[in-house]
Amino acid sequence: MKYVYLYSILAVCFFVSCHSSKKMVKVSSEKQMEMLALYDSVTKNYGDYSTVSLKFSVDSKELKSLPVQLKGSLRIKRDSAIWISVMPTLNIEVLRCIITQDSVKFYSKLQHTQYATDLQSLSQQIGVEVDYATVQSVLLDELFISQQGKIDTLNLFKSMEINKKEKKVIFQTHSKKEFKKVDTVSLLQIWQISMENLRISQVEILEENADVFDSDKMKFKLNYDDFETFGNISFPTKLSLKAKMPSKKIHFEMMYSKILFNEDLSFPFNPSDKYQKMELKN
Repeated sequence: MKYVYLYSILAVCFFVSCHSSKKMVKVSSEKQMEMLALYDSVTKNYGDYSTVSLKFSVDSKELKSLPVQLKGSLRIKRDSAIWISVMPTLNIEVLRCIITQDSVKFYSKLQHTQYATDLQSLSQQIGVEVDYATVQSVLLDELFISQQGKIDTLNLFKSMEINKKEKKVIFQTHSKKEFKKVDTVSLLQIWQISMENLRISQVEILEENADVFDSDKMKFKLNYDDFETFGNISFPTKLSLKAKMPSKKIHFEMMYSKILFNEDLSFPFNPSDKYQKMELKN
């Protein structure tokens, strides 16, 4: 798969944006205050930065057919732009991509092709909502909880069940026992927070529906590992994703290196007018 990295990150966004958790747990005021305190601690521990740049490498079964390992650079200006350059060798860039709040664009110098669309049109094309905030949160190890197509982490967080274990806190949108036969698909969202650094260490999203066989259900697991400290910012240097959908499976590991925060960054994106304009196919 030529653009595994880009499509896999977008797949995360598509998966968590196109469903809603229908049931919510009623919890006591005391537990709500405990959850809000944890929410506040976790979000404050994201770190105070507006930009981040890093190098990445990707290892994936989907990439075994490629002659080289997939490597590149990633730059993010928070809530503004995600810039990706894929460069397996030192001198040849095979793909450049930029994602903004309302658009996705990429081009290939090798194939002389380019693609550009607004997020609303892309959402209509693929049939689910594409959300910039979710992609950014996945890359930066931040909370993303989808509720009816919109991210509302605070209100959902207040209603979650919480289970404290050694060195971590596990919380979820609702209990598995609450799943009953419903007309639409429900999602069980389970999060693990490491108490050593108050960062998310694992996200698991399971599709539950009494009318769907287990083999057809979508499953999504995201792990963050190998945290390092940069000033006052604890940040993962390894991200792994396993996603199972009815028609395919995605599994890759992405390693971060040369991580820099609050640098002055540029986001160059100037495809040639001669590049053929392409359509993104399902």
